[in-house]
Amino acid sequence: MGLMTKLTVALLSFGTLIAGTLPSMARPATLTTDSNLRTGASLTATVLSVLPPGSNVEVLNIRVGNDGNYWYYVRPGVEGTPDGWIRSNLVSFKPSSKSYATLTGNRGDKINVRSAPSLQSKILHYGLEGDLVTVSESFKEYDSYRWYRVQFPNNAAGWVREDLLSVWPKGCIITCPEN
Repeated sequence: MGLMTKLTVALLSFGTLIAGTLPSMARPATLTTDSNLRTGASLTATVLSVLPPGSNVEVLNIRVGNDGNYWYYVRPGVEGTPDGWIRSNLVSFKPSSKSYATLTGNRGDKINVRSAPSLQSKILHYGLEGDLVTVSESFKEYDSYRWYRVQFPNNAAGWVREDLLSVWPKGCIITCPEN
């Protein structure tokens, strides 16, 4: 495993989802096979529902589970089906021209989303580590942090410091979709 992958795994292993925060940017995806929707990012977590292949989901959060694999917190496209966790190898993304990032930090930390690219600017809201957001632009002053403008699904947007984001290559999440 390369250094960048190890760092990403380490950062995402702190991922958690806490009620009461803004939901992260939903990334549309499709299930590739029958998939157990679970209460946690673990093969031992309770199965909430079994979703058939071809089911549409929106990925909201990414975490490394206790099995060492990536897990996605998803919102199924079927009304009345609860949100839950699905292993990443059961999910397929369509190519996208958007830039995505995951918020990073320590377990339970709230990541501030600010009104401007500065530590002195107003905190508009917060997200949690593992939350998936879209990135629209970046800004860097001389001898300072790079800042990224991120957007949430309710169109709330703001600036997050570079050390609190893992920015993926354009159109990718963890790995790029195969063509």
